[in-house]
Amino acid sequence: MDRWLSIAAAVGAICAVAISLYQAALAREQQRASAWPYVAQSNGFMPGTPYVRRVENEGVGPARVRSYQVLVDGRAVPTWGAAMRALTDTIDASAVFSSIGRGSVLPPGATLTVLQIPPGAEAVAFWRAAQTRLETVVCYCSIYDECWISDTRTDEPAPVRACPDYGDAAFRN
Repeated sequence: MDRWLSIAAAVGAICAVAISLYQAALAREQQRASAWPYVAQSNGFMPGTPYVRRVENEGVGPARVRSYQVLVDGRAVPTWGAAMRALTDTIDASAVFSSIGRGSVLPPGATLTVLQIPPGAEAVAFWRAAQTRLETVVCYCSIYDECWISDTRTDEPAPVRACPDYGDAAFRN
């Protein structure tokens, strides 16, 4: 009888440890999910309104930006001015640019307008060309160093081990 009680106590202790480990894993997952960023990119234009390009964090945790790249026809451009020149052969001096790149942090719910072109012919031309020739890529990480790449050519951000260092091809605006 003592042997059976000892075995039952050992099995109970092992089960308690297993349940505790499982609960700890669940708590860790819940903690990670409560700090999950989700960066989306969008652009918009209607005749008579400015062209705008935005980066926004739709997640519940901060997004730490590690890299940002703008490509025209698959080639990296260093600034919005270079992108405008490549897409429309002009640069609108009244366009408004915002910086985003390594070290930027997007809090949950934040929206950053990275480019705004006033209403007019330049906005129309940029909008038309951007539909097929412009791509923006942002790589960002959570506070737990889980990283994703949000690319305007894909529907969902893709998880990555680490963000790429674009070096000379990095966006510098």
